[in-house]
Amino acid sequence: MPATSRPAAPRSLRRAVTAFALWDGGMSAFSSVILTFVFSTYVASAVAAEGAVGDAAVKAAQDHGSQVLTTWQAVGAVAIALLAPLLGNLADRGGVRNALLRITTLATVAIVALMPTVARDADFLVWGAVLIALGVVTSELAGVFVNSVLPEISTPANRGRISGTAWAVGYWGSIVCLGVVLVGFVMPGTGLLGITGEAGWNLRAIPVFVALWILALTLPLLLWAPRHEALEPVARWTPWQGYADIVRRVVRAVREEPVMLQYLVASAIYRDGLGAVFSIAGVLAANAYGFTTVEVIVFGIAANLVAGIGVFLGGRIDDAVGPRPVIIGGCAAIVVLGLVVLFLPATAVFWVAGLAICLFVGPVQSASRNLLTRLSQPGRETENFGLYATTGRALGFLGTAAFALVVWIAQDTRTGILGIVVVIAIGLLAFVPIRLGGAGRAASASV
Repeated sequence: MPATSRPAAPRSLRRAVTAFALWDGGMSAFSSVILTFVFSTYVASAVAAEGAVGDAAVKAAQDHGSQVLTTWQAVGAVAIALLAPLLGNLADRGGVRNALLRITTLATVAIVALMPTVARDADFLVWGAVLIALGVVTSELAGVFVNSVLPEISTPANRGRISGTAWAVGYWGSIVCLGVVLVGFVMPGTGLLGITGEAGWNLRAIPVFVALWILALTLPLLLWAPRHEALEPVARWTPWQGYADIVRRVVRAVREEPVMLQYLVASAIYRDGLGAVFSIAGVLAANAYGFTTVEVIVFGIAANLVAGIGVFLGGRIDDAVGPRPVIIGGCAAIVVLGLVVLFLPATAVFWVAGLAICLFVGPVQSASRNLLTRLSQPGRETENFGLYATTGRALGFLGTAAFALVVWIAQDTRTGILGIVVVIAIGLLAFVPIRLGGAGRAASASV
C-alpha cells in the first residue's frame, strides 16, 4: 500500500476522523455566515447604500453593490482555477499538503478577522468585496487539501459514512453558528451581547466571532492531519514545472483516464447547480417571498438542519449502494422539487419543498467527493481535488448566470429557480452515461 494511503493506528485514526469532521464544522461558518446569509448581505446592501437618499437611489446603490461583490468573486474564481491544481500538484509531489492546509486555513481566519474594518460607508464597498473574495479563495483552496485527507482516514467500505458524517457536522456547525449570530448579534435589535447597530457594529462584530469559531474547530486537524509523504521527495519543484505536470497529467488522462475527466466535467455542472441552491436561497427568500432578515436566518438554520440530517443518512446509503445511485437519485429529486417550487408559488410550498431540496444537496456533494477518491490513483488525490476545484470554478458561473438570465427574461425572482433546475438536469444527463464500474458501486459489490 502506498505511503500516502497507509492506515494509521486505530486510536490516531479515530482522532483524525474526528478532527476531519470538526474542520468541516468550523469552515462551514464562512460559507453560511460570511458568504451566504449575513456579511455579504451587509456589504452589498447596507455598506453600498449608505448615504443614498430615496428609494430609487437606494436600489441603484444596492444593485451596484451586488455587481461589485460578484465581480470580485469572479476574480477570486479565476485565482482558484489557476492555483488549485498547481498547489495540489505541489502538495502531492513535495509532501507539503499539511503545511498548505494550515496556511490556507489560517489565512481564512485572518481574512475574516479583518472584516470588521468594513465600515458602513460606501467608500468601503470595494474593500469589503475584496475581503470576501479573498476568503473564498483561501477557504476553497483549504478544501482541496482537506478533501485529500479523506482516503487516508477511511477505507472504500466506510468512506461514504465518514465523508457524509463530516459534511453533516459542517451543516450542524452552521446551525449553531447562525443561531449564536441571530440571538447574540441580530435580534432583538442589538442581540444579547448588547452591541448596537450604530455604524453597523452589531453586524461588523460578527466576523470576530466567526474567525474564532473557525480557528477553534479547524485547529485539531491542523495539528493531527495524517502525514502526507512526497511522491518525489528529491525532485525540485517550480510553478512552471507544476503547470507542465498538470498539462501532461490532463493529456495522459485523456488517453488513460477518460472516465475521470468525464466525471470532472459532469460533476462540475451539477455541483455548480447545487452551490447555487444555497447561494441564492437568502436572496430568493427575501425578494420572492418577502422574508425579513430574521426570517432569512431562521430559514438558513432550518435548511442546514435538514441538510445535515440528509447528508448524515446519505453517507450510510453511499456505503450500502455506492455513490452513483446517491448522486443520480439526489439530483433527480432536486430537479422535481425545484419544479414544484416553480409552479406552486405559495410560501408554505417554498418552506416544505425548499427544505426537502436541502435534504438531498448534502448527500450528492458528499458522494461526489467520495467518488473522486475512488477514481483517483493512490498518491494523486490532492492533485485530482485541485482539478476538481478548477473544473468546478471553470463552470462556476452556470448556476447563478442561469438564475439571473431567467429572472431578466421573466422579470420575476422566483422564476429564476428554473435556471438552477436546468443546470442540475444537464449535469445529471451528462453524469448518467459515464461508465464508472466498481467506483460507482458499494465497496462490497466492487470486489
